[in-house]
Amino acid sequence: MKSISNIVGAALLFMAALCYFFNWHALVPAFTVLGLAIITKKALEPLIIGSALGFLLLAAKGGSEEYFPEGIGMIFPLNMYDGLFSTISRDAHDQGLIWVILVCILYGAFVQMLVASGGIKAVGKHSEKYVKTKKQSLIMTYFLSFFFFLDDYLSALSVGNTMRPITDKFGVSREKLALVLTFVCVPLTVIIPISTWTIFYGAQLVSIDGGLLDGAGNAITNPIEAFLYTIPYNFSAWISIILGALVVFQFIPDFKTIKDAEANVKLVEVKIEKVKNNPSKMGKLSYFLLPLLVLIFCTIFPYPFDTEYWGKLSFSTEVIFGSIDALRGVATAVVFTYLYFLLFQAIKFNKISANFVKGLETITFVLAVLGFTYLLKDVQNALGFNELVVEKLQGISWLNGSTLPFIVFALVSWICWATGSNWGIYAILVPTVALLSNSLGADFWLSQGALASGTVWGAAACFFSDNRVLTAQSCKTDMMKHGISQMPYQVLIFVVSSLVYLLFGFML
Repeated sequence: MKSISNIVGAALLFMAALCYFFNWHALVPAFTVLGLAIITKKALEPLIIGSALGFLLLAAKGGSEEYFPEGIGMIFPLNMYDGLFSTISRDAHDQGLIWVILVCILYGAFVQMLVASGGIKAVGKHSEKYVKTKKQSLIMTYFLSFFFFLDDYLSALSVGNTMRPITDKFGVSREKLALVLTFVCVPLTVIIPISTWTIFYGAQLVSIDGGLLDGAGNAITNPIEAFLYTIPYNFSAWISIILGALVVFQFIPDFKTIKDAEANVKLVEVKIEKVKNNPSKMGKLSYFLLPLLVLIFCTIFPYPFDTEYWGKLSFSTEVIFGSIDALRGVATAVVFTYLYFLLFQAIKFNKISANFVKGLETITFVLAVLGFTYLLKDVQNALGFNELVVEKLQGISWLNGSTLPFIVFALVSWICWATGSNWGIYAILVPTVALLSNSLGADFWLSQGALASGTVWGAAACFFSDNRVLTAQSCKTDMMKHGISQMPYQVLIFVVSSLVYLLFGFML
């Protein structure tokens, strides 16, 4: 697998070199990032190198008056430093980047406090009372994942560690436990519209040049409201969740890879841990449920004392979804959780503070990737990426408004599968897919749904993606065994999704 990855990565780097010699300079950074990502299995370093290469090419052209006016005439790497400042300043001025940063870091703090309180473990302890058979243990795993829809990392780590002792007790293979998590963890984040994925993806949509309009012709500025329009078209996510239900309820027999794993499973003796501490100080269900309810309520609805909203409330989708504000929700939930744990002595003050800071730190890498993703997108635009793509693709006879959603899904799926990257690729391609869908007459939201769906499939199917690493870690199984055993199911999801996109492309 490693040698295949190196070959594919080298081929993409060769494509980058060809693009340079053909004067398609706008494509050089993209192919470089993809090639290095496959070879190194890294996310941040390829983005930095790709951005640097883009600014090196931009310096040779004299700069860009539209995207980096202050960097006109600057040499490399001075133009890159100026470009990073310009990109951050521009996006910060538009408030999109600031909003995403605040939401991400507060989500990190919120999740870490829930973990530290023992509330997540309490959910698992409580569920043990209702699990009596092997089938029930898998059903419980499947539905427990729905409680952790806020973040795929939270879902993979929490559900895996919570259910592993229970599924071990009933002889479920670790590979099948990981498979069930994979069916739900990543797909659910683009189905329920207040997850970290939908917040990030929605932010990319509202930043498209020219803006977005809803069906009534009104401008869409709320990231979650924008992403809501893509949810019906995230076909791979819907199919994955449905297939997961069919598997755990045994309507579909195990494929050979999982059947072999189940045949070789060894019953693990579950050790009963002695509780040395005061049981009243252990995690409680309320430590998880109350903060989660506050988060959901305050994300969807304004505060109860907002008389202007509640006095004129009409329960329509426009009113409810128009009031969604993830920043308001997570900020309120963080304050509530901190005070709740402090006042009811769920955990000591020093531990609350330490985990709050730890949660902020865990999101630092994501923010670094996000910053260089914005930078790469800007330098590619400055090199004429959008114009080049439209010019070269519009002349292809089989690429039209009907086939675009299928092509976008298929290409993005395998790119994300090969690279293990999803957010960065999504952010790079959002404006390109928007440009192509408008120029080719394709359905805009179907095309954007195909793009999001492709990144979801790639993240779930990739052997070495961050979610696969965390899932294998929480289920205590080998990452490659997990990747290989789930692949037949992922291929089925890909084939069915591709056919549906092709069908809808001709229908809409």
